[in-house]
Amino acid sequence: MPSKVSTKSDEDQASVTRGLSTQGRASLCFRIVGMAVAVAGLFLPATDAFALWDDKLKLFAEEKITHDDNVFRFSRDLDPVGDTYHTTSLGFSLDAPLSRQRFQVDYTWNATRFNRTTELDFDGHDARAIWLWQLGNDLSGQLGYAETLSLASFAYIQTRTPDPLKTRQASLKAAFLVTPRWRLQTGWSGLEQTNGNPLLHGSDINIVGSDVALSYVTPANNSVGLSTRVEDGRFPNREFMPGSSTLDNAYRQYGTGIVVDWTVTGVSRLTARGDHIRRRYENLQNSDVDGNTFLAEYDWKPTGKFSLAATARRDISPYQDVQSSFVLVKGVSLRPKLDVTEKIDVSGVFDYSYLYFLGDPGLVSGGVQGRVDRVRAATATVSYRPVRSLTLLVSAQREVRSSNFVSPPVAGASTGLRVDYVVNVISISARIAF
Repeated sequence: MPSKVSTKSDEDQASVTRGLSTQGRASLCFRIVGMAVAVAGLFLPATDAFALWDDKLKLFAEEKITHDDNVFRFSRDLDPVGDTYHTTSLGFSLDAPLSRQRFQVDYTWNATRFNRTTELDFDGHDARAIWLWQLGNDLSGQLGYAETLSLASFAYIQTRTPDPLKTRQASLKAAFLVTPRWRLQTGWSGLEQTNGNPLLHGSDINIVGSDVALSYVTPANNSVGLSTRVEDGRFPNREFMPGSSTLDNAYRQYGTGIVVDWTVTGVSRLTARGDHIRRRYENLQNSDVDGNTFLAEYDWKPTGKFSLAATARRDISPYQDVQSSFVLVKGVSLRPKLDVTEKIDVSGVFDYSYLYFLGDPGLVSGGVQGRVDRVRAATATVSYRPVRSLTLLVSAQREVRSSNFVSPPVAGASTGLRVDYVVNVISISARIAF
């Protein structure tokens, strides 16, 4: 994705609109998973289904007003563009148990309208369906499908041209208790990400992965085990030309490591995994990477009113907006929450991260090798529930990014632009559930 700032023309806007309206159909594997979840739900007997509606189906509506003082995440070399926009959301959630099975469905439709930058007006959605299945006492798992359509973050494109981003994810997981102390887990997952902006079609990606883990389970239900994972990534809109070093269309990544899920004390729990990964490109062996990754989360709840989740990570490209780049992220985050009263909650998210761009063979998303970004973000939220069905939220966020990268100069300019930015976002929302 280009990092330089450009002005959106009418032709660009028309291309984006056409791209959104002509996005390809879901691949066969996603159709099969989505249909399987839906068909499984048809086995609910009619009499039982009506009985399940009692507090199992929830409808909601939400109105949110947001002010963003740097909508396009422009660098400090340019004047930021601020705007106020409102988002209307409608949706439902269903949690329907049937015997030892459970079906969960969530859907949210949202419409966002800007006061000034009306080219960003957008209708999106967020959908999820999961079948939590159980066979006997020893075999369980889940079959799931999720789909989102939203505007991609401007953090890594920094242009005025919107990018409608559609992400589809399907997964199948199973766990088998081989003995009372040994558990075998396996899974398959697929991700399909499509950019609506024609200029960013080179960042479209399909990822399919499978994993297996064998864990020892203690009588207290703590576990530690070994895992292995294989992941294949394809860039469907890139073509590899022999002799060229700019484009590649495939990679395979192998990972082996340790997984831990442990109750440290009665008020704290640790979940962690550490892996050694090897990424191999099909055509560009010079881009092959070997390294270690880890992700650890510590949950602490010393009282009934206060909780704190701390996360440390050294991971590869966990964010959707940099999914098509090979980005190593090192960082820590804290998520405290305090129940001030029965009706008032105060929570926060504090994140400090370094992003090391190890090189995107397509150079589509600014993934120049050697680029390092530092991102500091803080968010505070106050929630008030005057009655059970109504929730009012006030949120404030500040994010600062600094980088050693300067974009190539545009025509007529002697120097390029920095990709540093500062943004402040304030929002207020009201949500009513039925």
